[in-house]
This record gives sequence, C-alpha cells and structure tokens, in this order.
Amino acid sequence: MSSKTEIKRNENTSPEIVKKTVIVVFTALLLDILAFTIILPLFPRLLQEYRNREQGDENTLLSLFLRQIQLFKEITGGGTNPKWDLVLLGGALGSLYSFLQFAASPFIGSFSDRFGRRNTLLVTMIGNIISTFLWLFARSFGWFVLARIVGGLSEGNVQLSIAIVSDVTTQQTRSRHLALVGIAFAISFTLGPALGAYFASKDLAKLFPQFVEWGLNPYSMPAFVALILLSVETFYLYIALPETAKISNETSSQQEESLNTIEKSQNNNTISVSERRSNLKILNWIHFLYLFFFAGMEFTLTFLTFDLFDFTNMQNGKLLGYIGILSAIIQGGYVRRKGYDIGEKRLVIQGVLSCSIALAIISYLTKLPNGKTWLYIDGITWLYVGATFLAFTSATVVNCLTSIASMQCDDDQTQGKDAQNLIPKGEALGRFRSSGQLGRAFGPIAACGLYWLSGSGICYASGSLAMLIIFIIVRIKVPFVQKKSKEE
Repeated sequence: MSSKTEIKRNENTSPEIVKKTVIVVFTALLLDILAFTIILPLFPRLLQEYRNREQGDENTLLSLFLRQIQLFKEITGGGTNPKWDLVLLGGALGSLYSFLQFAASPFIGSFSDRFGRRNTLLVTMIGNIISTFLWLFARSFGWFVLARIVGGLSEGNVQLSIAIVSDVTTQQTRSRHLALVGIAFAISFTLGPALGAYFASKDLAKLFPQFVEWGLNPYSMPAFVALILLSVETFYLYIALPETAKISNETSSQQEESLNTIEKSQNNNTISVSERRSNLKILNWIHFLYLFFFAGMEFTLTFLTFDLFDFTNMQNGKLLGYIGILSAIIQGGYVRRKGYDIGEKRLVIQGVLSCSIALAIISYLTKLPNGKTWLYIDGITWLYVGATFLAFTSATVVNCLTSIASMQCDDDQTQGKDAQNLIPKGEALGRFRSSGQLGRAFGPIAACGLYWLSGSGICYASGSLAMLIIFIIVRIKVPFVQKKSKEE
C-alpha cells in the first residue's frame, strides 16, 4: 500500500474514529453471535419435540426431511440409532443455513458498496429480528424452517463487520483489529450455548400465557432472549455506528485531482488489478476447501466424543468452551500483537498445519482393550491435545485469509466506466465469505457420510491429509502482502 494513499487515509481516519468504530463493531458482534449460538445446544431436544408432536402425519415438512435422511443413512451405511436421525436433521438445517448465506453474501456485499455499510447492516438486522420472532412462535417444524431460511438470507453481520474494520484500518493494523472479530466469535461460542441451555429450563408460557395460542414453542424463552439481544444490537448500531464507506469515498475524492483511477489502483496496491482479481479467486477457493474440511471435522467432533468416551452434553460443552477460550487468548495475545510482524500468510500456514496435526492426533483416538490409547496415554488427554491445536487453527486461518483478501481490494467505490479498474471491497469480501459458507454447507454432510462408512479413524486421517494438501496450496499460491515501513 502506497505512502500517499496511506497518509491521506490516516488524516481522514483518525485514531479516535478507528477506535470508536472497532469498539462498536466488536460489541455488536458479541451480541449478534451470542444470539446466534443460543440455539446450538437446543437443536436435538427442539427437533425431538417437533418429531413427537408431528409423529404420524406424513404430510408435514418434518416427515419429508426424515424420509430423505433415512435415504441418506441407507446410502452411507449409517447406524440404526434413532437419535442419529435428529443429529443428521440438525446437520441438514445447519447446511441449509450456510448455503443460504453462500447465496446471499455477494448481494449483501454489493449493496453495502452502493448504499453504505451501516444502512445495509441495519437492514440485515431487521431480517435477523424477523427470523428470531418466527422462531419464538414456531409451533410447527415448518415455521421453524422458515425462521432458519429468513435468518440464513439475512445474516450479514460478520462480513459487514469485516468490511467496516477494513474501511477504517491500515495494512499495518488490519490483522490486529480483525482478530477482534475472531475473539468475539470465541467468547460468544463459549457463553452462548450455556446461555441457551440455562434459559431452556424457563417456561415463557407461564410469564405470558396470553401468547400461548399464538404458537409459543417449548423453547421460546431462549428465542425471546435472542430477540432481546438482537433488538439491543440493532438500536446500538443505529445510534453508534458511523458510515465507514464514506471515509473511503472522501479519501478517494481528495486524491482525484492528482491521480487518475488507474494510478490510484496502482498506488493502493503493489500489483495490478488483474493480478489482484486472480489472487481473490485463489483465496476464495482456499477458503472453500479449508472450511469444507474444517467444518466437517468440527461437526463430527461431538459424535466422536460420544462414540469413544460417551461424553455428556456438559462434557462436550467443556471441550468446546476450552477451544473457544484458548482461541480467544491466542487471538488476543498472539495474532493481534504479532500478526503484522509475522505476516498474514505465515499465520495461515501455521494454522492449517496445526489443524492437520490436530486431526492426525484425533484420528488415533481408538479405544484399546486396556482402556488406553495411542502411546498408552489416556485418550481424553490426547483429545485435549488435539483440541489445543484446533484452537490455534480457529484463531488464525479465517481471520488472516480475510485480511489478505481485504488487501486485494480498493477503498474507492467509484461508479461508471472507471469501476472496471477497481475491486469494490464489499462485493469482494461478500464473495469471499460466500465461498466459505459453501464449504460450511457441504462439509458436514460429506464428513458424516465418511464417518459412518469408514469410522472416525479414516475420517479424521483423511481430514488431516486434506489439510496438508491445503498447506501446500497456501505455500505456493497465496501471495505475501508486501509490507511497508511506518515511515513510508
């Protein structure tokens, strides 16, 4: 990034504006992901409730889903445990949600380039509120699916938060501030499920009996809490979040007198537009491949702990909480402090290699007759060793890939004939996120099929090998972002 453009941006984007904007984004993201994760531990029992209520009716959407899942189990050689039907149903809904995000993300990004990040974010928040309101009164499974569809199409908080942070930060500070996005994820994924489990024991119908006939579902209290969180978040964003896209536009307007569009593009990056577009295509593919395998292994992890160690929900919660807390510590203490000095590409390489090691360790967690596992060490100990490597992966890969992708974009949002010489940030980051969500949509289904066909050992060994291949691709294909000294 050139000195002219960088200095000019720093004059318009003061440290106070950057600090305020990042704090607002971080706080809002915490509320958003807390609301999102509240439902995660409730899926099995919520779906069980729908199955019990609609059992015997072959004309319901739930019956159609269960017939398709039965067909999938027959194809993959899945087990006969009826609880696994609900697990697969939850996975199918999760894949649907991610697929809808894959479809919507590019449009959300383009809208943010045209109409502003703040305005687009507020519109998506209204969609999230509608989705949660539908869940609150989702007496039938069909209404619950509709709530998930609306939520999947509306979820733009993460990608817009990344675009906003990219708007107000420089190359030197971007990784440090984007790490806060990962920290928000780690904290929320640690606290959100526990919050959902706690409020699941509360009966909202006793507090508001007049709404029972409206269709309050048995787990409406967690939905009500999520609705409150999203409403508070929306109001907070409305009063506190500035329109960051204008900062980029104002900066570019001041440069137009001395630089034409192509010169600005060259000054803003050290490589040509065509090369940067090529880099973005490579990054999109890597994002897809990485999340395809990572999301699949992540989704089957709780199956493995139940299979090998008969973990309870509480034990699984502790394991996931350990990963979340450690990931937040790594992002705050390592990525934020050392990200720019080490380089985003090196952090991605470290993270992918760490994931390969983690999956290799977990693939060896096969019980032996003496109760011991690999190297005669307790299997749960090795499980937590693997979880430690997974926490490092969670703290590094996606955030740093996103940072590299953002550095291929232009801050100028010029419309018309000059736009072909620019890469709009919102649109590019939307497509980047979309590629990752496509991986999240199909990864769990593929991993479940391999798990039931071949067992946990082959499943996780295959994941480890895949991460090694991705490691090589990153080494060869991902560009090093040229660093500039602070004096430039």
